[in-house]
This record gives sequence, C-alpha cells and structure tokens, in this order.
Amino acid sequence: GGTTAGGGPGSSSSSSSDSTSSSNSRIFTKGGYFIGKVLWAKGYLELLERVKEYNAAAAPKDRLELDVFGDGDDFKDVKATAERGGLPLTFHGRADHAGEASRGYKFFINPSLSDVLATTTAEALAMGKFVVCAHHPSNAFFSTFSNCRTYSTPAEFAERIREVLHSEPEPIPPEDLHRLTWQAATERFLDAAEPHMEEICLPGSGGHHGWRIFKAHVEAVNDWFSVQLHKWLTASEALRCLVGAGAGTLVAPRGDRALAAWRPDLWSGGVMDRK
Repeated sequence: GGTTAGGGPGSSSSSSSDSTSSSNSRIFTKGGYFIGKVLWAKGYLELLERVKEYNAAAAPKDRLELDVFGDGDDFKDVKATAERGGLPLTFHGRADHAGEASRGYKFFINPSLSDVLATTTAEALAMGKFVVCAHHPSNAFFSTFSNCRTYSTPAEFAERIREVLHSEPEPIPPEDLHRLTWQAATERFLDAAEPHMEEICLPGSGGHHGWRIFKAHVEAVNDWFSVQLHKWLTASEALRCLVGAGAGTLVAPRGDRALAAWRPDLWSGGVMDRK
C-alpha cells in the first residue's frame, strides 16, 4: 500500500508533501499506458482518436506517447491504423495487468464508452495511478476517487492529460482501497438489491399501505428460512454427493499448496451428474 502524506498546517505539511512527491516520482518512472483486449469495440477507436486530436495541438514537451498492452482479433488492424496515422503508440502484446508490465506507469487511459465498469480501471486506481476516462454513467463510481480525471470534450481531455503529465497521484487511502475490492462491490450490490422498509412504506399509498408492510415482512421471513435451509442442505456431505457436488468437497483444503494439489474424489452417482 502507499504511504499517506500527513502533518498539520505549517512547514511540516510542506515537508511531507515534498517527500511524497519525491517518493511518487521514484515509483512512477514511465508515462501513460492502455491495457485491454484488442477489439475496436473495447475502446481502441476512441483511443486513437483522442491521441491524434491531442498531439495535433500539443506542445512538443507535452506530446502523448502510450504503451499499449493486449491481444485480440483486431490487433493487426488497430496497430496498422495507428502506424498509418503516425500515432506514437507502442504495442507490446498480451500482458498481465498485475504483473511487471504495468509497473512504473503514472497514468492509465480508458476512453471507452462501451466497455463499461472496466476492471482495468479499478485495478489502475488500486495501484495508485492516475486514471483518465470519459465522463460517462459507467464511470460515475470511478470518478469519486481522487486520482480519477474525467473529460467530456477533446479540450477537456487535453487539460486532463497535461495535468497528469505534470503532477503526481495522491496516495490512495485504505478506505478507498477497500471500495475497490470485490467484497465491497458485493456489499454494494446486496445493499442495492435489498428492499428497504422506507422505500416500501411510501406515503400516499392509501389502503395498500398495511398490505405492503405485511408482504414485506412475509418476504423477509421467507428469505431467512430459505437461507437457513440452503446452509443446512449444503452442510451435509451425503446430500452434496446426491445432487452431484462430488465427495470431499464440503471442507476446502487449507493452504495454497494443499489447494493447488487438491482434486475432488471420483463420484458419478449424483442425480444431477452428466451421464
């Protein structure tokens, strides 16, 4: 995790800010990149257009050069189009976003308007990088993070690029890092899916008011019993085998090595097994 700059007002704050900027400069030794499956529908058309528009008007010192990681059906076509346009994009092929390939880059660009809620955007933010992405409903969640920069027009895109070129990302606080985990995403999903009483008991519902409250309580009790029944059934090794889960699947192996070497016991007597 990154180190959070601290300190109260005065010279200590300035010193902390200076050391954080220096530390970030050592961490981020490269400029910008894009990673994603190479399909035109994955934002590559928008990427080429934004880079072309920006560099046409940018000063030489602010020229945008990008490393592109990914492979796909349109790889040759995308690369050829970029070369014909004289765009400073270097294509490196397939790479793991969490691997060495993305180390050292200061900002990630994702101009796609179709590849919504991109995992790569969340990963780049979690790595403490700047993210430059389009102002779009699918990016509303990402825009709440301090290192995310959104744009709506080519002029705004140019402003955001100049900003990330000449500044350093802020260290990501633990609470923001948690918001990017699958656990937090699941919690938000469950919270959004759960019917809240204040929404059910809306004023002005007339004679249906009491019925809606009763129905909500019945559904809540039914959900609770369903969960308990599921837990009870799946806790039985015999019942798990009967429906085809396989023998020896109730208790997960402990430790990475045990998990890697684990194989379920051979079993083909489940009523739901493929025959």
